[in-house]
Amino acid sequence: MQNLMLVGTAANRPNTVGSIYALHPGGEWENVGDIPPDASVQAITPDPSDPRTMYAAARKGLFRTRNGGESWHRLSVTDEDVQFWTVVLHPTRPRTVFAGAGPVSFYRSDDGGDTWRQLKADYPERFKISFGSSRVMRIAFHPTNPGIMYAVAEINGFLVSEDGGETWVGSNDGLVALSQQTHLKSRIETDDDAEGMFDAHSVCTTSADPDAVFYICRLGIFESRDMGKTFRDLEVGKFAPFAYTRDCRFVCDDPKKMFACFSISSRSEAGALYASEDLGKSWYRADEQVDPRSTMLGFNVHQSDSRGVITVTRGGQIFFTTDGCRTWTEKPLPADAGDAFCAVIL
Repeated sequence: MQNLMLVGTAANRPNTVGSIYALHPGGEWENVGDIPPDASVQAITPDPSDPRTMYAAARKGLFRTRNGGESWHRLSVTDEDVQFWTVVLHPTRPRTVFAGAGPVSFYRSDDGGDTWRQLKADYPERFKISFGSSRVMRIAFHPTNPGIMYAVAEINGFLVSEDGGETWVGSNDGLVALSQQTHLKSRIETDDDAEGMFDAHSVCTTSADPDAVFYICRLGIFESRDMGKTFRDLEVGKFAPFAYTRDCRFVCDDPKKMFACFSISSRSEAGALYASEDLGKSWYRADEQVDPRSTMLGFNVHQSDSRGVITVTRGGQIFFTTDGCRTWTEKPLPADAGDAFCAVIL
């Protein structure tokens, strides 16, 4: 591990910076400078074949670095007025890059981000929400058949592609069925009790169980084995004092182990990182040494060494470990940093 860390922030509060901050070993957080202070960075994705190349999805564009984060350049993706919320690389062809945006839309590059084309997603808005259109929050690949892809939209549920991302369709029957259960009825932005199940934040898969796909929303973590036709509640609330879930990821060297960050709500005074070593059947807190004082909005695991983990909170607390969660270090962002949404540890 280099122990270089990058954090993406969003300018959700007045007079704050929504950009990327970098932390080198022994140093202090520094704004990278090439990304506008109002860009609002929502995801940072390294290229596993070349760690000096990374992509950043922001509400004001898609950016790329080819020198380990020393400089960033805005990519020309589309003339449409869209916000980018996620970027992923094909698991076997890293020059094939997918980006997800809001309003719900998908873009693909086959040359490492130099040129792009929009993919087909016939997926109308289900709800009218105060913060604008829904957006693609995360994209995942089937572990053994990358022609099958999954995506989630906030607030618009679960999407599937069976042709390598060329076309996307909603697969929400399972979410609607779950929303009929009393404890899974939830509405904040609308008058529809199904809203909570459609308030999706992340999706992930694992080679330990290739047919399983894990759907993450504000009500918890749910598993589907039939591409969204049905879902099963993992009931994370049995193990954690809160179930609001922002992110969930499997680790590189143990396909049965996953982390998830839980909080009370989108804006709250608590958060925590939990781990499961049995595909979500049971959970335990992985960061007991620290005290997050606001919603934990994201985390990441080193792409080749799972001892490295970094977590971020809305209020700017950053926690990291390089010894597999045995010890943690807190390194807060500068006071003028915006809400911290994402991070990578390299």
